[in-house]
Amino acid sequence: MTVSTENSPDLIAGDLAVAIHRGAIRDGERLPSQAKLAQSYGVSSGTAAAALAKLAAAGLIRTAPGSGTYATTRPKSFEPNPVLDVMAAASVCRTLAGLQFGPAEPDPPRLDVGGSPRWGTVWEDEETMPPRRLDVGVLAVLDRHVLRWMSEAFLSGARRLVAHGVSEADRHLIESARAILRDGGRRPEGQPGIAVSGGPTPADEDVILRIWPERGEPRDPDGPPF
Repeated sequence: MTVSTENSPDLIAGDLAVAIHRGAIRDGERLPSQAKLAQSYGVSSGTAAAALAKLAAAGLIRTAPGSGTYATTRPKSFEPNPVLDVMAAASVCRTLAGLQFGPAEPDPPRLDVGGSPRWGTVWEDEETMPPRRLDVGVLAVLDRHVLRWMSEAFLSGARRLVAHGVSEADRHLIESARAILRDGGRRPEGQPGIAVSGGPTPADEDVILRIWPERGEPRDPDGPPF
């Protein structure tokens, strides 16, 4: 076997995570073996093992000694998982980018989200979790290209979460995805405004003064934002 230097554990783990999200690997289903993954991707068994370790760290698989590796079954209908939540938001945005809403469509438009990939298939049973209807009226009016780019950004972020784990820098990505899944990104009633100046401010707004401290005093928190 020729060992590839391009197919990294990050790529393999990300591919498997996408397959789990899409239902190509159903919850509770056995994954391809480490040897099969190594053969399919043209990598060493160590690289395949590292990919599976990343999936396990993300909470997407479990290993049964002597039996194999299986996609984790989410015990609750909408149990949070950062990777799957961000991928689900990517799917919502991508679906909306391709849909055409007409006069006969419900107002506001809704999509089915969440639930088990087994729902509506021959593998459905009494424990299969159904999806829920999500109001996407706010998102549906966005430019289709913006929705596509949002989807791609979410998907890239989800792959990064699988490859490197969740860091503090990923907090806004995950919360944005969950806001979309919760209520379509709709602004909560009575939500206070975020001030242009004062209030919460990005930590890097004073980059110019860090580069050229001789240009003056740090920015007045009550003044212009830049």
